[in-house]
Amino acid sequence: MWWDRPGIARGFLAGLVALVLTACNLQGAPPVSGDLPVGGDVIAQLPPAQESGGELRPGVRVYRIVLPQDGAVRVSAVSADLQLRARLRLVLLDQQGVVQAVSVARNWFAARQELAPLSLRPQITTDPGYRLNFKGQAGQVFYLRVENYALSQDRVTLYADPFTPNPAGNGEAFTSGTRQGAIEFVGEFDRYNVSAATGYLRFTYAGPLDLVALLYLSPQDPSPLVLDPVMNCVPISPATLLMVRDRGLARAGFDEENSGRYQLEISLIPCP
Repeated sequence: MWWDRPGIARGFLAGLVALVLTACNLQGAPPVSGDLPVGGDVIAQLPPAQESGGELRPGVRVYRIVLPQDGAVRVSAVSADLQLRARLRLVLLDQQGVVQAVSVARNWFAARQELAPLSLRPQITTDPGYRLNFKGQAGQVFYLRVENYALSQDRVTLYADPFTPNPAGNGEAFTSGTRQGAIEFVGEFDRYNVSAATGYLRFTYAGPLDLVALLYLSPQDPSPLVLDPVMNCVPISPATLLMVRDRGLARAGFDEENSGRYQLEISLIPCP
């Protein structure tokens, strides 16, 4: 039978493994072009994309990132050759080859590639045009796959910069005034204790994410009250827990206006 033939059996098993990896959002262990040190930078020489069978196959380089300590890291890419004509995408994978984040535009990134299928935009400022955030523990290994979708080769400087995330939303008491937080990581929840708050809560957000503010009567409340940028004001009592997150846990941004930053306000001014 065909499965008794070693070459065919190996090919069948390799194809089966590829299908399983795809179904689980896995990419497999990538071949590495070099290391990208946290706090440093490297220059990546990216080959041009290739058109084949109506598909565009990007030129790719992969870099290993080893975290020297616990914390948050922002990776970014700046094109030296193509500059405003660059078409880049950054894909972050963990040591098992599971996709952790994918760059989309200058001001946000996503959890998976299918959320941003080639919605690649040229950088419009001199700031890094392609960025994403992640965090981990000391010694943890990640891989950064840099994809060039331009039909010309590109020389790109890659950065891995440690940073301190916005401190709001770590479970602190919030009873009045304003709080300014930010959703900076895929899957992030910002939490506030509002059990002693009275008055009215207003939630303000403008940006590419789909942020919601959830008011729970208890941590086990199965049906929290949902605020968004349209329905954005409610009496806060008798809620005990306030949580802010991306609605689908699929997008994240940066601590910047028109990105991941949001504002909460508790006051005695009634809702309209």
